[in-house]
Amino acid sequence: MVFPSGVAALKLSGRASRKIIESLAGEHETVALFYPDELTGDEITADDLRPVGVAARIVQTLKLDAARHQILCRGLCRIELLGIEESEPYMISRVRALAPAESGRRLDDDGLMAKAIETYSDLAAADERYRVESVEILRANSASGPDFFADLLASLLEAPLEVQRRLIETVDPIERLRYLLDLMEEESERKVVDQEVQQLVQRRIDDKKREYLLREQLRTVQIQLGDSHVPRSEAEEFRAMIQDLPLDDESKAILERECDALAVMSPQSPEYPAQSKYLDTVFRLPWWERTRDSLDLRKVERLLSRRHHGLEEVKERLLEYISVIKLKGHVSGPILCLVGPPGTGKTTLARSIAKAFGRKSARISLGGISDESEIRGHRKTYLGSMPGKVIAAYDQVGSRNPLLLLDEIDKMSKSAQGDPASALLEVLDPEQNETYLDRYLGVPFDLSETLFIATANVLDSIPPPLLDRLEVLTLSGYTDEEKIEIARRFMRPKLLEEHGLDAKAVRFTKRALESIIRNYTAEAGLRQLERRLAAICRKVARRRATHPKEDFKTETMRVKQVPELLGPPRYQQEFAGRSPEVGVATGLAWTGEGGAILFIEASRMEGTGKIEVTGHLGEVMVESVRTAYSFVRSHARDLEIDPKLFRESDVHIHFPAGAIPKDGPSAGIAAATCLASLLSSRPVRHDVAMSGEVTLRGKLLSVGGIKEKVLAAHRARIRTVLLPIGNRKDLDRIPQGVRDELEIVLVKRVRDVWDRALVPLLVAGDKDVELLGRSAAEIERDRLGTR
Repeated sequence: MVFPSGVAALKLSGRASRKIIESLAGEHETVALFYPDELTGDEITADDLRPVGVAARIVQTLKLDAARHQILCRGLCRIELLGIEESEPYMISRVRALAPAESGRRLDDDGLMAKAIETYSDLAAADERYRVESVEILRANSASGPDFFADLLASLLEAPLEVQRRLIETVDPIERLRYLLDLMEEESERKVVDQEVQQLVQRRIDDKKREYLLREQLRTVQIQLGDSHVPRSEAEEFRAMIQDLPLDDESKAILERECDALAVMSPQSPEYPAQSKYLDTVFRLPWWERTRDSLDLRKVERLLSRRHHGLEEVKERLLEYISVIKLKGHVSGPILCLVGPPGTGKTTLARSIAKAFGRKSARISLGGISDESEIRGHRKTYLGSMPGKVIAAYDQVGSRNPLLLLDEIDKMSKSAQGDPASALLEVLDPEQNETYLDRYLGVPFDLSETLFIATANVLDSIPPPLLDRLEVLTLSGYTDEEKIEIARRFMRPKLLEEHGLDAKAVRFTKRALESIIRNYTAEAGLRQLERRLAAICRKVARRRATHPKEDFKTETMRVKQVPELLGPPRYQQEFAGRSPEVGVATGLAWTGEGGAILFIEASRMEGTGKIEVTGHLGEVMVESVRTAYSFVRSHARDLEIDPKLFRESDVHIHFPAGAIPKDGPSAGIAAATCLASLLSSRPVRHDVAMSGEVTLRGKLLSVGGIKEKVLAAHRARIRTVLLPIGNRKDLDRIPQGVRDELEIVLVKRVRDVWDRALVPLLVAGDKDVELLGRSAAEIERDRLGTR
């Protein structure tokens, strides 16, 4: 703030202030300085100003940039704001000068000024913020009277903003002097208390250092006297282990400094536990400990076959991977990533690999992580800091060559705290992880001997740089036959043991298992099946626990007993409405849960040719539907569709299960078939499902997830699956049993799909034969007869 007779530099950036500077005829112009009640970023109005301010003369102006100026001004006198004459482009005020009452020079005035000089001198000696030279300036100006002296003293004090406002608004110099004296005395007392506290803290520190030195001297004397029972300090024990670590000299020097810091700390110090915990974590890591790999390929193959049914392609790739490690003698190559729907055995397969290797293993759950410090660790200076999940896993297993399972690697997300996926790049890169640096440790740790295996449900959410470091092994869903075999060989013995039942307590017939799989589960994996079998085992266990004296024999669960134990069926087999319908087509989708049946419905109403698409769809799927609509419209003559329908009708196409997000181009052919059926009034076969991307020229492009989609069609009892001819290469991955029960047709164009999916209208005299509600066999017989 600018006080009367004081000089200050002010930076101005407001629009009105800039206008004032630009309109000044030159320097030595007079302006009024009024201060607002509160400093805000909003535009100041006349109502915001305090009533008393300072008239000041501009000594110098300096343009900092296009929007800011700096002025050097000298305060003249206090003024009172009487009113605002003009507000634009800046305020022009009417003011009145405020001068103190003339009372003549009194002896009390000199005494107050002398006391003020003495108090300021004491304050300057105790507080480095105040200069001792200012005392002489005050003495030299004490003859100028109390008014000038009080303003000079106010400008020299480091006072809060509100105090400075009060000093400006206090016109009486004597009252101003007394207020300044009170301020300086309070500041002096506060400074004395601060010095006493600092001295007390310093004495305590000195006492602790003295105690430490005396204890060290006592230890030295005891050692020289040959006392063998002298305990070693914790810092000495840590320091003795440094030289055994496989670290470079720089890293060892870092640890020695940390040991020195621990040595000078008192055990009662609040920093001692954190420092001790850090060093204990460092030396507890497995710097030298490792397990010996068991690389007997026949043993590994037997173990995988005994623990996992099916998955032949994945097992073959794992055996190849292990063979390379056996020949090279160390882990090399890309990181394996097991991708598949939930419940397909990704985690258990990784554990089996660890057991086959004879390595210790740990699971690092990455689902939901959005902070890179979870991977890299927190700096040890933070309260509650700890190492990252990777280093914590080594501390857990106690081996430097474990198998680390990076579970749910696709569930990480980026946030303001960093990107965990980027932090994993260093962990998984064999060129960098030999000297991996965790923020908490502060020294490098070798990860190059570790076998990393990642799991994921989908690949779309994994960033490309991270995906580039992974070799993807796909675990598709299981067929019904595979589920039945797994339930008999693996689930039943495990569940009987978990529920306290003997190995022959319960057995399931094949038809009972088929009923449970088809009517009580809807998944590509095995978790729901395991829950249903566990529910049956619980009921058997309760029956035996209720009648402990009864002699129970083996209970055989047959298909008619399933509803009694599990209730009514939870899932009905979706057969596309169980009869051909107009405007309803069956598509195939590939999600993180595996393959799924996707129904598409269309309806036509009077309108102006608009098309509406609903069902929580992504942009790609919406564009695919519009492409299909354009193709149908361009081939209206071939489908015997009246072109007026496109101009006079609106079409609404809907994908049910609107709460589930859907995206991708593979539903294009199903959308085109649905629209063709709607506009040509030809029903779509309910036992036909399809997948493929449609182009404007009517070609079908290949799509992904073929195995998962075909398995979903098989679970839904679909009879015919139509796929693009470009997916011929994917048919080899489909189990032979599924291919035998399904008719898989490869097509090139949309017209080929319509020939097989759309039911032709049969003519009997002048009337069309009604096809809805007829059996599939009748429709198929009529279709073949017509052709």
